[in-house]
Amino acid sequence: MVFASRRVAAVDLYVFPAGVRQRVSAARPALTEAQLATVETAARQWFRLFARRPSSSLAVPSVLVGDWWREFVRHEREYAAFVEAAVGRALPYSDVAGTVAATYREARRDEKADLPLIFRVDQEAGVPDARRYLADCGGRGQCFDVPGAVCLQHLGGPGRATRGDFKGPPGAVDLGSDIGGGL
Repeated sequence: MVFASRRVAAVDLYVFPAGVRQRVSAARPALTEAQLATVETAARQWFRLFARRPSSSLAVPSVLVGDWWREFVRHEREYAAFVEAAVGRALPYSDVAGTVAATYREARRDEKADLPLIFRVDQEAGVPDARRYLADCGGRGQCFDVPGAVCLQHLGGPGRATRGDFKGPPGAVDLGSDIGGGL
């Protein structure tokens, strides 16, 4: 637990290279300074999830957090030192997805919110190419179809709390591998 608290502190106290914010801003010129600060906070939350559970297979549910991570990786020396301090192992940028369910579970532990920041930051910033997440669609025993949204309550199946990877019925989209940018 001591190691985890040190790693979390490394994430919380880290000052990202200015170039990360500049590149994300250039790629997403509609974002305000306040929105960029929120994206940084969401990226910090995502790194905290790895700091607490370094061997986890986590997804990046946010397009903006994925953008931040990708730009941070360009600062090779700074990034390598950061992940060594924060995660204790290499954390290469990858489009191979982790599981949304595990990410949601860990993010709720981090933020104590029904819909943690890394799941809502894109929608709050008005990103057109982002997924929309719902903490719960309201369905009991079945997931109500909400067009354009992913119900996080039912990733583990209808009427069940989120547990493990989403497998769904035969032919269903595996949201664990559909959301890019995680490990």
